[in-house]
Amino acid sequence: MYVDIQKGTHVSSFPSKVASMMGQYGHVFNIVLQANADNGKLALRGDYVSFDQYEESDVTDNANTGIIRELGADGRWIVEFTALEGEVLYLYNSPVSEYPEKEFQDEALMYNKAGERIQGATLIVGDMASYSDLAFTGTPQAGKAVKYAAGKFVVQP
Repeated sequence: MYVDIQKGTHVSSFPSKVASMMGQYGHVFNIVLQANADNGKLALRGDYVSFDQYEESDVTDNANTGIIRELGADGRWIVEFTALEGEVLYLYNSPVSEYPEKEFQDEALMYNKAGERIQGATLIVGDMASYSDLAFTGTPQAGKAVKYAAGKFVVQP
């Protein structure tokens, strides 16, 4: 994980209820990023690199949907996945800052660099993840449907 000094430019996310990260279903793969990425990005498992490592591949726009369930206590919106096309992965590395200063430990400053390995947790319908406002195109609101396109959740009218 790397820190970007410019505040408010990165999505913060947490795998609130992702079965594969709790050892209940599916796999957690090591995905080699093709470009810089924030936590919570959705991707597919691409070409094989080496044991348990695969390249990142993009998901089809608007093929993966969800519902914003509520605003969590941490200030992030909880999205429940309702339809997934293929083996969709939730990309996540634990955001641990190497800096002791409190202002540099804000998760919204952190991102994952191209070429790095990141966890790719297999998603199933019903899994939930929380996302900061920057993960959405449009205004997030509880009960609204979302479609994932171009790296963001597009809030449906």
